[in-house]
Amino acid sequence: MSTSSSHPVSAPAEPAGREQPSPEQPNWFRAVIGSVPMLLTFALLAGVAYWGHRTEWKFSTAHLDGTQTEKPEVLLTTETGMLSPGKWCELHGIAACPLCDRSLAQVLKPLEPASADEMERVQKAFAARERAANDPQCFANGSRVRVASKEAAEKLGIDVAPVWEAAMTESISASGEVSFDATRVARLAARVPGTAWRVTKQIGDTVKAGELLAIIDAAEVGKAKTEFLQGIVQLRLKTQAFANLKNAPVPERQKKEVEAARRDAEVRLLSAEQALVNLGLSVKAAEFGKLDVDDIAKQLQRLGLARELSQTDADLPGTLLPLRSPLDGVVMQVDVIAGEVVDPADVLFVVADPRQMSVHLNVLATDTSWVQVGQAVRFRPDGVKAEFSGQVAWIGTSADETTRTIPVRVVMPNSDGKLRASALGVGRIVLREEPHAITVPNEAVQTVGRCQVVFVRDKDFLKPDGTKAFHARMVRTGAKDGTNTEVIVGVAQGEVVATKGSPLLAGEIQRHQSEMAGQRSSISNNQETKKTTP
Repeated sequence: MSTSSSHPVSAPAEPAGREQPSPEQPNWFRAVIGSVPMLLTFALLAGVAYWGHRTEWKFSTAHLDGTQTEKPEVLLTTETGMLSPGKWCELHGIAACPLCDRSLAQVLKPLEPASADEMERVQKAFAARERAANDPQCFANGSRVRVASKEAAEKLGIDVAPVWEAAMTESISASGEVSFDATRVARLAARVPGTAWRVTKQIGDTVKAGELLAIIDAAEVGKAKTEFLQGIVQLRLKTQAFANLKNAPVPERQKKEVEAARRDAEVRLLSAEQALVNLGLSVKAAEFGKLDVDDIAKQLQRLGLARELSQTDADLPGTLLPLRSPLDGVVMQVDVIAGEVVDPADVLFVVADPRQMSVHLNVLATDTSWVQVGQAVRFRPDGVKAEFSGQVAWIGTSADETTRTIPVRVVMPNSDGKLRASALGVGRIVLREEPHAITVPNEAVQTVGRCQVVFVRDKDFLKPDGTKAFHARMVRTGAKDGTNTEVIVGVAQGEVVATKGSPLLAGEIQRHQSEMAGQRSSISNNQETKKTTP
């Protein structure tokens, strides 16, 4: 007999550590709770990335030595307020013209209206040569760059300098070469073939006009003297024959024949006389009067050399021809020695007068229209500190085939002889000299867009609560040297302009221009998109 008993069947036990799900919690809730740690991690990483971008990954404002860094600050900002069209100065080609409207000048004490001398100075400057023009739509018009503080300006390295008055010279520069004045150079040769009988001067010798350089022995000279002497004798004979027959009882025809012979003798003598003059031997038949023929022959022997040849010189040939300097100067070249055969085609001596030189400048064709005869020129040879002054004497009518420059010849006094021929250098043709020019340092002038500008410090900049800004002012510039630039119009004496650091201000305005252009382009594109969207 079997006996049966019933026991409850128990479920298998859950592994230790697993939480039993609550019948009140749905599955989606349990999924959200499980993903919370991962979401927090991503959020933390995104926050760190954003904070690092904003702070340039400067994780702490405290240095290891305990010092505290400054908070980043915006040191420069650009403020643009385009001036109304009425503020554009048509007379001077700039906006905000302080010459016409004195209230625009950034000075504490109001300026008096521009004087007649100031207006005349500006007019002469514009007339001297063409000036670069500004664009009326230039973005620098009415712009100013504000700095956070006076200390911020110093931190940025912005230096300033006052606008001052100084003497300026505006000129055109051109390379050039020194040469002897062509009108003061003599290249001497023998008038007839012959032989150098004596050479009296050498290179470097100083000579006066008419001074003897050499003596040439030439057969043609002897022939000309002989013909002259024969002419004198024949004329005397024909004259005496005519005098004897003038009142004699002879036929009239015979008298006319004798008279014709006398006239022919006169012509022959004049021809012989002219032949000697052509050789450089000045002589007149009338000077010999009634001298004996032998005495005349002796005088002809020393003709042209009486001062240089002493009476003790015996047996002198009658064929000697002097070669003399036609001007005061220095012997620059000698190409003859005693006993050498010479020819009229050979240059024996070169004599130049160095007291006046020529400088040949090579001027750009674009600058030639401003050059005029009579303008002052200053020339400085290479390696020489001193400048030499002269005047424009001639302007070429054609360009050089190689350099395409226009030759300009300058006459330059050289009484002290310090200017040397063949020296190279740079010349400045002076267009105008302005003793009262308004100037600023060269580094103060900047180019923004299509405008030349300077940055004028606000008149209240140094006041504790004053405007810390630099105004972008259009200018028209003139003369320039190694230090200063003339501002024809655009600034007033007494204003203060930025010098060192002004490129930073110009860059800030250009950055602002780019941003504004980008915004306008974006707006324009959006408008075009709306128009084309159906």
